[in-house]
Amino acid sequence: MVNLKWKGKKDSKEILSKKFTATPFHILDNYQPKDFDLKSEERWQNLLCCGENRAIINSLLDTLENKISLIYIDPPFATGGDFNLKIQIGEDGKYIDDIAYKDKWKEGLDSYLTFLYERLVTMKRLLAHNGSIYVHLDWHISHYVKLILDEIFGIENFRNEIIWAYPAASVKTRHFFIRSYDTILFYSKSNDYVFNNDPNIYMEYSNRVKNALKKDEQGTFYYRGGSHNGKKLSRKVYVVQEGIFPRDVWNDIPYIRANTSEYQGFSTQKPERLLKRIILASTNEKDIVADFFCGSGTTLAVAEKLGRRWVGSDINKYAIHISRKRILNISSSNDILNWKKKYNKTSHSFKILSLEKEIEPQLISKEFLRKNAQIETVHTIQESPELNIEIYQNDNSVIIELIHYNNPYLNLVSEKIRDKITSFSDWIDYWAIDYNFNNHIFNNMWISFRTPKKRELTLTSKPFLYDKPGKYNLSIKLIDIFGIETQKSYKIII
Repeated sequence: MVNLKWKGKKDSKEILSKKFTATPFHILDNYQPKDFDLKSEERWQNLLCCGENRAIINSLLDTLENKISLIYIDPPFATGGDFNLKIQIGEDGKYIDDIAYKDKWKEGLDSYLTFLYERLVTMKRLLAHNGSIYVHLDWHISHYVKLILDEIFGIENFRNEIIWAYPAASVKTRHFFIRSYDTILFYSKSNDYVFNNDPNIYMEYSNRVKNALKKDEQGTFYYRGGSHNGKKLSRKVYVVQEGIFPRDVWNDIPYIRANTSEYQGFSTQKPERLLKRIILASTNEKDIVADFFCGSGTTLAVAEKLGRRWVGSDINKYAIHISRKRILNISSSNDILNWKKKYNKTSHSFKILSLEKEIEPQLISKEFLRKNAQIETVHTIQESPELNIEIYQNDNSVIIELIHYNNPYLNLVSEKIRDKITSFSDWIDYWAIDYNFNNHIFNNMWISFRTPKKRELTLTSKPFLYDKPGKYNLSIKLIDIFGIETQKSYKIII
């Protein structure tokens, strides 16, 4: 078999034989529905992991080796570009652009291939014997990664090169043919793999076929022509599925536009219906689905709606925040099996993990400040944001009102940014209350947050009733529009 060679490549056996210490995860946030029961959930909580994914994958091996049914990844494509994140401000449609991630590699293609190869080798260990992996790429790099996947998973386990063809954006080039598709490479871990003939993965008939379909009391049919002894014949042919089993060219799924209901402001966001086809085809209910470049959380949201367990990770803390809000707001999103209806179900329990006890505060990126700062040199910000609340207590009932939020970096940003802020609440994207914080795990017991389509923010909580008298540690967690997190605790007596 042909193997791809590059500078710095290590043998897969060397990577796998290297002893690793599974770093324990730390729980940063915990989300449990009111009726959560660990027994009924089979002691499983979905996982959203913040950090470098190679270390996260290694630490997951301790509990999930050979247990994940599907891995879908949408890694960087080695484009050499920057990809933006739209940060919305307040309720009036104002926004600013920040960089979501950089797809630049100082040591060129060699460093990119090493980066992806070492992760793919370890991901294979997480896959169940009947599991599959889908790697989403484009023309920049797919031909290299195909050879890498042949080497890791075996060319005999290559199942499909899927072409996701979508309408091209308004590209003005006339120097080459317009590029308007991505490539998804589909491999299984073995020849014994899950692949379902599920009606919900079918592609629609072409318009010509749809126009020819008719219905009667027996179902949907079309007329098949023919002739016999020189006479034209016509007979009804009934169809079981109103669609065709998918080919390897998917041209029935549009890319995400800003006016679509699932839009999250993430420039490389993938559509839910793309993941729907992949997850339904390659998993069964309660299987574990993983995405180690989860970005805006599409894979996690679709897995949640389809009754699969899920694991997601991203190195960008703001991507984790977007994914968190997307899962929390899932009841208001489209039902993945009936797109014209709302999902109308709350999410299952999940927790946000990190390999670090505390994540370093995510300050405004240097790239953003270079474009938007009012001063040329920006020093490290030493002060923490100030958070002020009012606690209204009546016997065992407590109401919290958010009074003010003050940023120490307010004067750093340019006047054009500051002019977009008309109230202290415009800075705030999310705030939550833990009414009985134990100084370790923050349980989000009451939450208010903004989404791209729902910009209102509640500044006063609903009344919370304590069950019994005592001393309690009430804690507030606030995340601003730049993803900077502030937490403050208060002692109360009931």
